Amino acid sequence: MNVPPGMTPELADEFMRRLKTGETLRKITSGDKRCGPALVTPQRFKKHCELHPEWAIEALRLAKANEEAAAHVRKTITWRLAIQRSADKRRAAERCKNGHIRRLDNTFYEQHLGYLVRRCKDCLKARRQLRMPSAQQVRTSIASLHEGGTLSSGTSQVQQAMRNFIRANPKIGARLRNLSDKNASAHRSAAQRARRRLSASSLMQNNGEDAYEAVRWATAHVPEDERDDVMSRMFVAIGEGRLRLSEARSRVGEFLKDQRRRPRVYGEARFSLDSPLNDDSGMTWLDTKTDADRLWA
Repeated sequence: MNVPPGMTPELADEFMRRLKTGETLRKITSGDKRCGPALVTPQRFKKHCELHPEWAIEALRLAKANEEAAAHVRKTITWRLAIQRSADKRRAAERCKNGHIRRLDNTFYEQHLGYLVRRCKDCLKARRQLRMPSAQQVRTSIASLHEGGTLSSGTSQVQQAMRNFIRANPKIGARLRNLSDKNASAHRSAAQRARRRLSASSLMQNNGEDAYEAVRWATAHVPEDERDDVMSRMFVAIGEGRLRLSEARSRVGEFLKDQRRRPRVYGEARFSLDSPLNDDSGMTWLDTKTDADRLWA
């Protein structure tokens, strides 16, 4: 029976030196293309350990420490490099995993778990078409509608999921759409009123002096009996945002024409139907239309 002899002192010293530099027992006793030829066989190492117990204790301690360090490297650096190589290969592929041809307009890049990932927009679009909202998302959307919100108030993902839910449930979807349209109309009306309120800032500019001077100069040529009414109409238009101060002189004719087309009906002005025919007359201009016989009484 052939029993492998132990190592020579020179081989033992070289073996210990390589252990102290961090090499594993596998690299020293097995060898490969990356590690080079083996220094000794595993059987010869075991025989040397039997012949020299003290040397074996130190050698096995170093071998265990080196193996633990190598295992840590394999779990981190080597595994990370393998993931990186796989990610590089997938990024450079002509088609995504679902078979969509990759083009510049249907792909984008993003960071995912520390890696640069190439995403397919067609795949995301297909997933959105099938995504359904959770029960909590449906309850939240309905509560938002009852509080005055709309279907477009949520995030884009929730909006797409709710559209899928509405298509799958037409009766419930019709009620939700009607409520959303009603709230949207109320929002538009409120926004329009807010714009009118904000437009009054030009009316209050410089404590109203700018608006007053602009309207006063614009109506300087208007007859005196009509000037106050035209100025009032222009002030209202400025407050509602329908008239700019810079346009007062060029548009005064519009307000004068409107004043003459729609004369006041009530009050003591000369266009009022309640005005008497004469200073000492008991008849009004309205009586000439409703009770004409009194003219000859």
